[in-house]
Amino acid sequence: MLARVTIIWRPNVGKSSIFNIFTGHKIAIVADEAGTTRDITDFEYTDKDNDLSYILADSGGLDFSSEDDEVAVDIIERTKRAISESDLVVWIIEYDRFTALDESIYKILKKEGTKDFIVLANKADNENKTMEAYSLAGRGELEFFPVSSSHSLGVSGVKKYIAGYLREKGLNFKIEEEDDTLKLAFVGRPNVGKSSIVNTLVGNDRVMVKDMPGTTRDAIDTKFTYNDTDFTLIDTAGIRRLSRVGTKNIENWSVMRSDRAIKRADVVAVIIDGFEGIVQQDLSIIGKILEEKKGLIIVVNKWDLVLDKPGVDKTTMMQRYITYLQDKIEFLPWVATVFTSAVEKKRLTEVIERATDIYTERQKRVKTGIFNEFLQQAIYKHSPTGNKKSHSPKIYYGSQVDTAPPKFIISVNNPNQFHFSYKRYLENKIRDNFWFNGTPILIEFRGRGKYKDVVK
Repeated sequence: MLARVTIIWRPNVGKSSIFNIFTGHKIAIVADEAGTTRDITDFEYTDKDNDLSYILADSGGLDFSSEDDEVAVDIIERTKRAISESDLVVWIIEYDRFTALDESIYKILKKEGTKDFIVLANKADNENKTMEAYSLAGRGELEFFPVSSSHSLGVSGVKKYIAGYLREKGLNFKIEEEDDTLKLAFVGRPNVGKSSIVNTLVGNDRVMVKDMPGTTRDAIDTKFTYNDTDFTLIDTAGIRRLSRVGTKNIENWSVMRSDRAIKRADVVAVIIDGFEGIVQQDLSIIGKILEEKKGLIIVVNKWDLVLDKPGVDKTTMMQRYITYLQDKIEFLPWVATVFTSAVEKKRLTEVIERATDIYTERQKRVKTGIFNEFLQQAIYKHSPTGNKKSHSPKIYYGSQVDTAPPKFIISVNNPNQFHFSYKRYLENKIRDNFWFNGTPILIEFRGRGKYKDVVK
């Protein structure tokens, strides 16, 4: 099991910038706003310079001045738990001041007692500031590091120290292979139940859940194993319309973060509010997933509220709802649909099972000989349709050339002669014969002879 190193801090000490410099990835949101990071973000970090790997956990900024703020209190409790689960704690302060909030954090560290910690004094941009920073040392830390996130100074020394500490403790683990887990992202509008679903699946309060939109701002990765399949569950911020967010607002970072989560994922579960129904924003999210050619599951959450509506026939409601969804997203007949209730914890594992099936479908290959036999049968049942009566489109042969998503290239005389509906016909036939449920498939016509450079 990988060692765990947790970063703690009070708001606005430049923590997120340090985290990003440390890992080389823009994992944490960077903004001058207290409460920007709300959840514990785990990053599986491989330190190539020092030849070992560990979990780097980015905690929420600790603010003890808002005891009536439910979110702030929750952050404090989560961070305390993260400290207790850590092998080493990295505490970030400012080089030139030690505030009342810093003192409160220090008391938490002392209360934990057995936890080793180091101190990073940030914003020490020059030699004079570095010397000034040492006046704040001496609170029981293992080591004190003046650093500067804005100038990328001192971080390499921190990495080297952490590596040496972990080796001394026998925690010298290294990841030899690329992460081959099934990456499943949960996306959707705010307050549709994404985090509640993740928490139930992993069996603990991993992601902050509050009855308010916008609670989750970062994309949170959680490692998870189900039926011998290793998952990375990605819980994202609720995606809102940019017109409501504002380009300079912190929520805009969350929209971009969710877009990146979709890009990283193998399969994306779009959570919709079953009680409210599918709306234009849901369709926009689905459009983004299709653009990225990812596996797709529609998760109709809050199904308990739908069934509680007066006069609802529970035996027929699910089929009626599927028909409703098909009317809304008629261009996606291959999409898997799961009806869940995060509150009642019903059918949530079905999302994981569907994701596993879709992942398998995305990796599947059809042998060339079998595919060409299929093509002959498909052509026999329905000859290629031309754009004009004078056109005589012909298909010669085809093969699957890629996976995730599955891609087929079909050699034809002239791609421009084919009516657009014929490609749709072939896709439907491919799905009838080879399944590929839950994933987009790509079909490309390539010309021959003088049309060899024509692709459609």
